Amino acid sequence: MAKIDITRTELVWPGKYNDDGTLRETPKVNLPFQVIEQIGETRATKDAQKTKGLQLFDYSGKEGFTFEEGWHNKLIWGDNQLVMSSLLEKFAGKIDLIYIDPPFATGSDFSFTTEIGDNGETIEKEQSMLEEKAYRDTWGRGIESFLTMMQDRLSVMHQLLSEQGSIYVHLDWRLNSSIRLTMDEIFGTDYFQREIIWSIETASGFKSQANNWIRSHDTIFFYTKSKKSIFNKQFLELDERTIKRYDKTDKDGNRYKVYYNPDKTERRVYLEQSNGRPISSVWSDIIGFQTINNTGEYIGYPTQKPEALLERIIKASSNEGSLVADFFCGSGTTLAVAEKLGRRWTMLSS
Repeated sequence: MAKIDITRTELVWPGKYNDDGTLRETPKVNLPFQVIEQIGETRATKDAQKTKGLQLFDYSGKEGFTFEEGWHNKLIWGDNQLVMSSLLEKFAGKIDLIYIDPPFATGSDFSFTTEIGDNGETIEKEQSMLEEKAYRDTWGRGIESFLTMMQDRLSVMHQLLSEQGSIYVHLDWRLNSSIRLTMDEIFGTDYFQREIIWSIETASGFKSQANNWIRSHDTIFFYTKSKKSIFNKQFLELDERTIKRYDKTDKDGNRYKVYYNPDKTERRVYLEQSNGRPISSVWSDIIGFQTINNTGEYIGYPTQKPEALLERIIKASSNEGSLVADFFCGSGTTLAVAEKLGRRWTMLSS
């Protein structure tokens, strides 16, 4: 076995390096995309387009990079490594925000039941051959195959991000420490921004029986491509306790509170000028499945995330018209929220 020449601190696992000691390169391909359907077209148009065998970027003629220029949002089905690699030709350096919720080593059953329409009818979605293959590729050799899978995909995502782009990677206790080191290597420690703790629910039910501290959070790593990333600071409404601190009123009836500068001079902070309470890196106000059930969002997908979670991320790290991507889009929450917020999107379902 050749010597691996490591000149920096990094996470190493079987398969990361070739037998000759060189770093294994991320596989790259460029495959065509076959259009299956465009939302809003007539059946006759759809059938005619199918017979022509048009590809994704032939389909709508010259496609612009704004809605006004003819941008079409894209839901793509396929192996995400192959799809992302094939997107590089047109989208390298173009995506402003990526959110991914990769598998957490939770098992190979991707089937679920969801309700269709308003009449209570349901349909069961069986796991596909592609999903079965993805599971084998991801977990066939345990954590080493997972890390290889993620390194390949994160490397391509880094190339797809724009200079003002950000990525949020959603994980839990099983793999967050390993992925943090992998992301440090790909994105650089200087571009690690925050470890977000999402408190997913209260400590109740079956899991509260564990003879241990009750686990009730996920981890979301936030990295940027550069120092020029989009970030729109987010705020929560002030609670009554905080509002009461604005306990003074000026001659015009405006409420304010007083701070004192180091030189003992008075500084007034007015209630009406407050944006609210800045959101910290601990998110305990969006409570997992409780939020989904209360809003009627739940469609039966086992790892579905609440729209409020994606709304916060999308509002913070993109602007209207920004291009948002999710390459493990699952139940489709990211694309649904991106659409509502006026973002362009490209999502991948396998």
